[in-house]
Amino acid sequence: MALTRFTIVAAVLSAWADQSTAISSACAPRFTWEDAQLTDSIASSNASLFGFDSNSTTAKISPKCKVFPGDAAWPSQLVWNLFNVTLGGALIKTVPLAAPCYNNWPQHDAAQCQYVTNNWADPHLHVSDPTSAQFPLYQGRTCMPTDNPNDNCTLGGYASYSVAVTKVSQIQLALNLARNTNIRLVVRNTGHDFADKSIGAGALSVWTHKLKDIQFISNYGCKGFQGPAFKIGSGVETEDLYRAAEQNSVTVVGGECRTVGIAGGYIAGGGHSPMSSLVGMGADQVLSMDVVLPSGRYVTVSEDSYPDLFWALRGGGGSTYGVVTSVTVRAYPKIPVTTMTFGFATSSNVTADTFWAGIGKYMSYFDTFTAAGAYGYFLTVGIGPGQFFFQFMPMWGNNMTKPQFTTLVTPFLNDLASLGIAVTPNITEYPSFYSAYTGTFPPEQVGNTNSHAASRLFPKENFQGTKLNQTLAAVRYAIEGGGVLIGYNIRSAPNPTVNQANSVNPAWRKTTGFFILGASWAANATDAEIAQVSETMTTDWMAKWRAVSPGAGSYMSEGDINEPNFQQSFYGDYYPKLLALKKLYDPTGLFYAPTAVGSEDWYITDQEAWIPTQNGRLCRK
Repeated sequence: MALTRFTIVAAVLSAWADQSTAISSACAPRFTWEDAQLTDSIASSNASLFGFDSNSTTAKISPKCKVFPGDAAWPSQLVWNLFNVTLGGALIKTVPLAAPCYNNWPQHDAAQCQYVTNNWADPHLHVSDPTSAQFPLYQGRTCMPTDNPNDNCTLGGYASYSVAVTKVSQIQLALNLARNTNIRLVVRNTGHDFADKSIGAGALSVWTHKLKDIQFISNYGCKGFQGPAFKIGSGVETEDLYRAAEQNSVTVVGGECRTVGIAGGYIAGGGHSPMSSLVGMGADQVLSMDVVLPSGRYVTVSEDSYPDLFWALRGGGGSTYGVVTSVTVRAYPKIPVTTMTFGFATSSNVTADTFWAGIGKYMSYFDTFTAAGAYGYFLTVGIGPGQFFFQFMPMWGNNMTKPQFTTLVTPFLNDLASLGIAVTPNITEYPSFYSAYTGTFPPEQVGNTNSHAASRLFPKENFQGTKLNQTLAAVRYAIEGGGVLIGYNIRSAPNPTVNQANSVNPAWRKTTGFFILGASWAANATDAEIAQVSETMTTDWMAKWRAVSPGAGSYMSEGDINEPNFQQSFYGDYYPKLLALKKLYDPTGLFYAPTAVGSEDWYITDQEAWIPTQNGRLCRK
């Protein structure tokens, strides 16, 4: 019998029902460090620095520009010392990760420089540093690994100071100080964001990396949901949560890359997952959140507590409404996963037109595959004039045995064969999501500054009828021009067991193809050359993608920092409501990030066209 989403979800829900016998009446308690909160008496003892915002009815407007190092209003060293003492010693003055490579830093150390250079592409190196960005193009490339120690290393777009958060009171102190002294504030979890949203020159950074607690609740019963769940700190990464789920014989929704911060930008941006075609987006799985608001106050956000923020924080973008300290998400029963990998390329037997006909055949199955709960992750790239290569990395069958998955993909494989495209599929069944994940997905590589990416969410209509050929032509044009396609055959599955009434970009609800387009340049390219490539991608290649999918959108966490009309592309029709909530909860403009809600009211000084670094001063328009 053909697989359908109905039969798969029915099986999952049935298994869940078998596991859930007792009902608990309690919601997940806060972690111990969440009970360590800033009191009014401590805040008022030095109210000019650490006092809470009264959030009076008259909206406060900060000065035109955020204070910058060297300004008369920049806090004195005595203030920073007092702040550090009040934090309990958690303040870190920024030293760039590659500073050991440079003579102009006291940390110069040839051996440490070699270690940083050797591991620069490993995301874990950047995640464990309080300020480093995984994609440092918009940091300004001011302190990269080098073999010339006489080069100059500066902070560039890195924050001036970071707070290594281990308890809620430290976040409250940081927010209150930044608001009261008009310092730029950034929030950094793992730094996994194409637009470098977690950096900023002259900023104070709230670094949530150390909030690693994971609590499994086998039978969570609260506010209408009963079943397995996890409460996780905002420093928890994808690989942490997946490992915990495996240890507790359940499945969770998380990212594809290992160092994605689940409770940070991932859920804030919506969060796509190998599980999405089966149960929906990462943001759909949230049961409650604990948040420090721009006022400095700490609240629990759920369906009946700050429901407007509960809607906005699940998909409306990070660094906008507050700092999330923990999230409670639902879990699902353990399921088998079957994967398939294979590749094909142009050759003496496969012309360029035949190659693209094969890609078109795959696209024609996008709705069929995602309706069955499957997910595809693939690469398409030019390898020479008129020469192309395709690779599954992999195709993924949720809750499918090998025979079931083989039945699903056989018509597609037959279509490739009829075109004369010979492939040798490697189909493997795994007993769990985690074993499939660790056995299939390669570790990600980060840290390069010679590429830039954009993305598009294509609705299923783009892969049907005449629209399919138009979409295929637009994709081919970009690849022939030099672009690299990282593609996902994915959808945000309807799921009646979760609350999908959230601010996830409405384009996700119609999508079966999420395509990331990369553009690259030589390692020694000038700024003018980089700008030219970036402009070509945005105004030429991506313009054709937008033209063939009018009214659709893009994924903000893996989108183009130069995206035109980002408000519509990243947020859709929800943007006016999101902006109203931003102004309600953050009237002083404490939170800012590139392309975040309300960011159009601000600008960074000393910008270069098409390379909008975070090196300048943040000012209000």
